Amino acid sequence: MAIKARLSLTLKANDVVVAESEDPVIWQAAFDAIQSGAVGAGFPGPSEEDDREEIEWIPAEERMAIAAFAEALDVEVKEVLSACHPRPIAPYIFLNRLHWEAFKRQTPERGRNAVSNAVLAMTLLLLWAEKINVGRLSQRDGMAVLRTISAKDEHAGRAIDNCPWLQRATGRVLLNADRISDAIAVARAFCLKRAPQMQIESEED
Repeated sequence: MAIKARLSLTLKANDVVVAESEDPVIWQAAFDAIQSGAVGAGFPGPSEEDDREEIEWIPAEERMAIAAFAEALDVEVKEVLSACHPRPIAPYIFLNRLHWEAFKRQTPERGRNAVSNAVLAMTLLLLWAEKINVGRLSQRDGMAVLRTISAKDEHAGRAIDNCPWLQRATGRVLLNADRISDAIAVARAFCLKRAPQMQIESEED
């Protein structure tokens, strides 16, 4: 009797599964790209089926945390997963280059509505950390998030110090409870590939 094999494509960070798919179109495209050496050749773009991708492979406790994160940002779970793929392992946030590009394109580099690389990374990281009970995160952890897309911030310290919704305390970076709505607005905008819908005022203004 013939046995039909079930093929799947798994993406890992070291030994940790980051994403997995049994979609034959996706694994066939990946197989063809590997065989031909043409990275990205023929790879399918996002589809409605991708948008409805189920996350049963994620442990139940982690699914609940992701759902709570999405609810706090007032976005869909699929949008959170696509934008920053939050995980309970360091660096905790895995940025999506397309969301990054869209957000940066719509946000000024300087001025009242500017959001620096370090501030964006720390904002997403700290909001997610609340859902998985991770404490004592520092600027270094934010830089690790940036490295997931090979991004940098040469003025990270100054940017964090001047951000009204972030604050330092004994070597840590924390969310300012008095400005939490600003942090949420920035994180939500990133997930939706939009500019933040608010007036951000830095301490320099």
